[in-house]
Amino acid sequence: MASYTVRELTVPAESRTVSAFRAEAECAPGPYFGDGQVLTEVELPLGPALRVHRQEPTDPEADSGTVVEGIAHYVLPRRYPTALECRLLWTSLGLGAELVKVADELADSLRLV
Repeated sequence: MASYTVRELTVPAESRTVSAFRAEAECAPGPYFGDGQVLTEVELPLGPALRVHRQEPTDPEADSGTVVEGIAHYVLPRRYPTALECRLLWTSLGLGAELVKVADELADSLRLV
C-alpha cells in the first residue's frame, strides 16, 4: 500500500528556508531503520526543496509493528510565499527503489496555478 499527499504548511516567513527545514528534520526523533534518515537539498521546477528519505515504525513505542518507508519533499515555491510538503509513504519495503523514483517524479511534476 502507498499513499501520496500534498499539503500547504503554515510556516513563518523567517522559517521558509531549506536550511530551516533541514534543521527541523535533523532534530526529528527516530528511531529510523535502514540507512537512517537521508536529507538532500534538491532543485525542483517549482523551487528549492529538502528531500527526506527514511524508514520508521508506525508506532515507535511498540515492540513490533509496521515499518513505513517514505520520501517527503519540503518545497519552497519561487512565485508564492508558502511552503509545501509532498509525501509518498509505503509499507512494501521491497518496492522501495521503484517508489523512491515515483516520489521524485511526482515532486518534479508538481505545479501551482
